[in-house]
Amino acid sequence: MVGFLIKKGFFDIWDNLISLVVLNLGYLVPIVLVFLATLFSESSFGLSVGLCILAILFFSLYGLCTNGIIFGYSQNKKLGFNAFKKALKNHSGHAFMHFGLLFVIILIYTFAIPFYLSIGSIATFILAIVMFWVAFILLLALIYFFPLCFYIPGDSPLKTLKKAVVLVSDNIGVSLFLFLRTIVDVVLTLLTATMIPGFSGISLSAMDTVRLLMKKYDFLDQNPNLTKKDINWEDLLFEERELVGKRTLRGMIFPWKE
Repeated sequence: MVGFLIKKGFFDIWDNLISLVVLNLGYLVPIVLVFLATLFSESSFGLSVGLCILAILFFSLYGLCTNGIIFGYSQNKKLGFNAFKKALKNHSGHAFMHFGLLFVIILIYTFAIPFYLSIGSIATFILAIVMFWVAFILLLALIYFFPLCFYIPGDSPLKTLKKAVVLVSDNIGVSLFLFLRTIVDVVLTLLTATMIPGFSGISLSAMDTVRLLMKKYDFLDQNPNLTKKDINWEDLLFEERELVGKRTLRGMIFPWKE
């Protein structure tokens, strides 16, 4: 599954590269806000904090909207800008929960953990370790949060979060792979001035992962007597492999010549 995830993720990004680059332009807004926050950090602490909070809020709201479009890319569909507006209209609650969780995670890693470690007692050290792992699990769950919002649209934000945590605990290997892949993609994003793959490309990788995991759970629901060990991924991913198709370097660069 992991090997196919890498392949599907690469070609999904390639096939929608221009659209993803355009979507990535919106992520420049929170980056600019954080930059402005650093400029005002000494002269106006309150304004600096306010700009940081605004940056996180915009990141969550815009992330939700872009995931509405990316949801289509993962299924080889072009949903258009209407999906952008529809996502905000139907799932704004998910964006605000994403904002709240991301804000808490940032507070834990930047303030709470350093504070408790600075005290120097065994009790506060243990508390810092516990907070680290709780925040890390929440961070992994957030990677699945928006994709699940679109694959299971009837769930409330809290229910989506619970299912995201279940996905993490039930697919630890895949979740760690996705986390490491996200780190690599963030580095590439920084090297390409936020354009490739960018946060939209990172979201597409998460969306692809949830799409394949949903196939696993659909299979287990349809076959209650079987377990995860009984899954034949070659058969389960047959349709997905057909959608990706056989690719050549010539066809990627000059698709009209294929």
